[in-house]
Amino acid sequence: MGWAGYTMPVTHYVDSKRNILFVTRSGRTNPEEEAASFHARKNDPAVSPGIPVFVDSRGVDPPDSPETIQQVAVNVAENAARLECGRTAILVGSDVQYGMARMFMALTELIHPNVEVFRDEQTALEWLLQEPTVAPSTPVT
Repeated sequence: MGWAGYTMPVTHYVDSKRNILFVTRSGRTNPEEEAASFHARKNDPAVSPGIPVFVDSRGVDPPDSPETIQQVAVNVAENAARLECGRTAILVGSDVQYGMARMFMALTELIHPNVEVFRDEQTALEWLLQEPTVAPSTPVT
């Protein structure tokens, strides 16, 4: 499948006060632009390993198929592992975006498990700024 005509502007900045990487995605899903944006973040000296990530996906047009979201999820998961992201909050604005983001979570759970989807910006930021909880280990008997 070619991606000609599909544009997905992706921008990022680091809020150094709160130590959060903010990513804004808009337009049509495009794996090549997703990969280029990850490359830009990887080369940004302000992006440190483990930094929490806030992804605003409210401006994203829904993918045209589950196969498209799967392809993007694989690409994003591979790059997220290389970027060594911390907790990631994905902000969505519609039921379709919510469903696609949840599908993304399922597809990337093993590589990048600390992801949550939100519809409310303030709730997403509060979750992102919380100290992560670690479940107590269960002794093997």
